[in-house]
Amino acid sequence: MELRELEIWLRRRARRERRREVAVALAGLGAGSCLLLLTGFALASVLVAGLEQLSEGIAALGGRNLEFAFRGGLFAGLVAGVVLLLFAGNSRSDQTAFIPPGELDWRDSLNVVPVLRAVLGVFAQVLYCGPRVTLAGCEAGRRAWAWRRMDFIRSARVLFELHTHASRAPLNELARALPDVDVPVALAELRLLRGVMVLESPPPGASLSSELRRQFGLPPRWANTPSMPDETNAAEESPPRPPGAQSTKPPSFRCVECRRKFRMRNLRGGVAFHCPLCGAPYRTVADAQGRVRVEHRSGATNEISDEAVRPAGSHAVLGVETTASRDEIKHAYRRLMKEHHPDLVAGLSQAEQFLAEERSKEINRAYAELMGRA
Repeated sequence: MELRELEIWLRRRARRERRREVAVALAGLGAGSCLLLLTGFALASVLVAGLEQLSEGIAALGGRNLEFAFRGGLFAGLVAGVVLLLFAGNSRSDQTAFIPPGELDWRDSLNVVPVLRAVLGVFAQVLYCGPRVTLAGCEAGRRAWAWRRMDFIRSARVLFELHTHASRAPLNELARALPDVDVPVALAELRLLRGVMVLESPPPGASLSSELRRQFGLPPRWANTPSMPDETNAAEESPPRPPGAQSTKPPSFRCVECRRKFRMRNLRGGVAFHCPLCGAPYRTVADAQGRVRVEHRSGATNEISDEAVRPAGSHAVLGVETTASRDEIKHAYRRLMKEHHPDLVAGLSQAEQFLAEERSKEINRAYAELMGRA
């Protein structure tokens, strides 16, 4: 999906979400107001009836006649006071005054006070329905207003940049890619969209859910291009290995733009491909001696050296020193599996899924070998 198409999609989604939030806000405010009026009127009537009974009792005992005249304005003020008390009670952070009914031992006949507290707690939850429904309607109205004030051009640019990352996009990379965009403000707006995740674990970043990636499809610089030379058919074309034969790893290649390292299968000259993560263009060139090098199509070259062709050791795969402890190996393994787990690319092409599976297998083999030695 192109940037312009993504902006149009975001505007349509915002209109649909805004209409839905407005409907929820109107329904919540209407239902909450009715509940508040009914609850306030009922409680105020109970208070008035209690005061009248109290005055009659005092008159019967003391011989004094106490009369209360609650006119319309005074009664309306009493209802308003009850409604304010309901909002104040609902906003309390301390909920220890009441006991959940499930925590009571109903077989104990001496649990009179806890039973009363539990019953009052249930009654309070019923009374707080009005404030809670009203506040939910206000929150829906706030979200509708936020959708209306969204900067769609800025949000679409950040969303497109997140789409081009196969997994988590660190905030510092987003800031470098979009220097004229306030990334935290844009992410705060995009959090209204279900599927946009702001990750606070180090390194802090953002990502998209697999469902949202499936809706967007492949980024334009990945679409209709092979990710690696014959990557998808590598498993089918490779001949079966004889039993007991030692596996040989294909030569490695590091992208000059995203600095990610990959394995290249069926390496031969004259093949154009793109990096599966950042989309950088490359081609393979063979010299007269049959040696193949990878050349960046913008002019930079990245020749495969003899050291890159040799299989990397288990320590190099996990990125740890040869003297690393078990804890360091475990930490490196967990970090790499979070970055290269196949579930992170579930919504992408088969070539990228195959690449992630191969990388995770390589990490697991290196981890098992190192933990067996330690």
